[in-house]
Amino acid sequence: MAETFAAIERDFLQITSEVVWCTVTTVDGAGRPRSRVLHPIFEAIDDRAVGWVLTARTEIKTRHLAANPHVVCSYWSPAQNVAYADCTARWVEDDATKRHVFELFRTTPPPLGYDVSGYGPDEHRSASFTPLRLDPWRIQVFRFGGWDKPILPRLWRAEELAPRSPAPGA
Repeated sequence: MAETFAAIERDFLQITSEVVWCTVTTVDGAGRPRSRVLHPIFEAIDDRAVGWVLTARTEIKTRHLAANPHVVCSYWSPAQNVAYADCTARWVEDDATKRHVFELFRTTPPPLGYDVSGYGPDEHRSASFTPLRLDPWRIQVFRFGGWDKPILPRLWRAEELAPRSPAPGA
C-alpha cells in the first residue's frame, strides 16, 4: 500500500545521501534501456522529492530524454538498504533554478555536495552547467533489519505524475 511522501521522506533522503552515487537508467528511441552512474542530490520541496543532477548534456542523453523522459534511479548500500525513484527528467533552463542547483551542490557537505568552481567565474551561467531535474512519481525504500526479518518495501506514488498505460488496443 502506498504511503505519503512524508512517511518515507526521512528514509529516502537518508539512503540517497549516504549512498551518493546511483545507477540511472534511461530508454533510447528504440525502447532499449541504457544505464549510467550519476550523482543526484534529492531534496524535499512542497512535500515531494525533487532530484538534481549535474551532468554533461550529451547528445545521447538529450536524445533519450527527448524520446522518453522517464528514468529510474537505483541506490544500494552495503548495509542492504535500497531506494528506487521512478522519475521524469528534464533539463533545467531558467536562471533562478540553475542558481539554486549550483548553490545546493556548492553548500551541501561532501560527499554529496562538491566543489563546483570548475564551472568558472560564470558559475551557474556557464554554458557547460547543465542541471537535470528529476521529478519522482514513484519512490520505493527498503530498510534491511536483518536476515531473520522480512524485508518490507515502503512505497510512495504521485498518481498525477505517473505515466499512464496505453488504452487497450492502442
